Amino acid sequence: MHRSRLAALFAGIVTAACQSYAPEPVDLAAHAQQFAERIPDAASIRAFAERLRQLDPALPSYDAGDGLDLHEARYVALLFHPELRASRLRAGVARVSAEHAGRWADPVLNADFAKILESVAHPWLAGASLGLSLPITGRPGLERELAESQHGEALLAARVAEARVLHDLDAAWTRWSAARLAAAQIEDLVARLVDLEAIVARLAAAQLLNHVQARAFTLERVSQKAQLVHGRAAVATAELEIKQVLGLPPDRSVLLLPAIAVPLRVADAAQRRTRLLDSPNVAFAQREHEVAERRLALAVQKQWPELTLLPGFQEEDAQPRAALGFSLPLPLWNANRAQIAEMRAQREVAAETLRGEYERAAQALARAELRRDAAVEQRAIVDTQLVPLAEQQVADGRRLAELGELDTLLILDTMTRSYTAKMLAIDAALAEAEATIAINALFWPTLSVGEVTEAGR
Repeated sequence: MHRSRLAALFAGIVTAACQSYAPEPVDLAAHAQQFAERIPDAASIRAFAERLRQLDPALPSYDAGDGLDLHEARYVALLFHPELRASRLRAGVARVSAEHAGRWADPVLNADFAKILESVAHPWLAGASLGLSLPITGRPGLERELAESQHGEALLAARVAEARVLHDLDAAWTRWSAARLAAAQIEDLVARLVDLEAIVARLAAAQLLNHVQARAFTLERVSQKAQLVHGRAAVATAELEIKQVLGLPPDRSVLLLPAIAVPLRVADAAQRRTRLLDSPNVAFAQREHEVAERRLALAVQKQWPELTLLPGFQEEDAQPRAALGFSLPLPLWNANRAQIAEMRAQREVAAETLRGEYERAAQALARAELRRDAAVEQRAIVDTQLVPLAEQQVADGRRLAELGELDTLLILDTMTRSYTAKMLAIDAALAEAEATIAINALFWPTLSVGEVTEAGR
């Protein structure tokens, strides 16, 4: 009776220490409804932005009531973008893994029974022991250090993902702004052609212009109206790209405030070279190398055996007795050599990856700076010289047309050159913005992963 009670107590303790499983299916229909109802002026976004501003008062305020500008859109993207939500949860997986790392191995219950086949008074022999592994080599501490390093790697991966999403948002926003400006230029050209058509009609009625010359303006107007359809479609497509980055439903009506200019995160060129050592991809490669170091240290430590004590009891001839045994593997042939060699090779890979990431960042910075300098120079020429000259030419041609002195080919060429000059100015501004965004991608944005993760829980 005593032994049966002891066994029942032991079984109860083991059962209480174990966890149970419960399925949690994903209700996609409910999520689809929540996604469809997501709006940029939700209370959750305002609260999210306010928590971030409490951590850093220099951050811009959030008020989407008058439209969403690029600064405010960054809050929406950081909160709603699906990749960021998943990356933060992955960091949470690493966090709980670190919290439970380095625990002692569970005790192992060993038992054996034997029966003497000869006729004896007490034919049964019984023995039991409880295996307790003693971490005398310090392996649990190294396991905790590795898990903490992996948690830091996951946090940094979430921060890199945030930087990438903010980069995508800036790029999509500038493309959309440029597409709006381009569509507006086509609309302006069509309006100018309509005005000239009225003048041409009067001249044709007065037989000062033949119908073939008059028809040239109509042909150009119809051609540009067809181009306007394409331009408006480009604006709508770019707006959908922005909504995707923001994590908003595609059919949600959102007032976006255009902005094609993006400031440099690091204005000084010399500082940019220095801070490349901590650029997002370089910093993540550095963290990967640190994790590789921890893995190698743990693999080396695992070559040393762990001592397992086996306290227990034995019973023979109905006489119980205490027993104590031990288990100690001898590192003679295996000694964890394969894992050590693999971890050492992976450390070399991580080191070379780190060096390569820095080289790639340096090359990317040089290319982006060259593109930006060229775009700035081109934009200055277009804005200060080409566009004013083209507009002056259009104004002079319009005055001549009103006076009846209309050269059809000349005025069409003049208007086309003015339109081309303005489109070239938009392209130069977009090229400058894209080069600036490419430079900014090499440096951390203002928000840090720790702040965002804590505020986003």
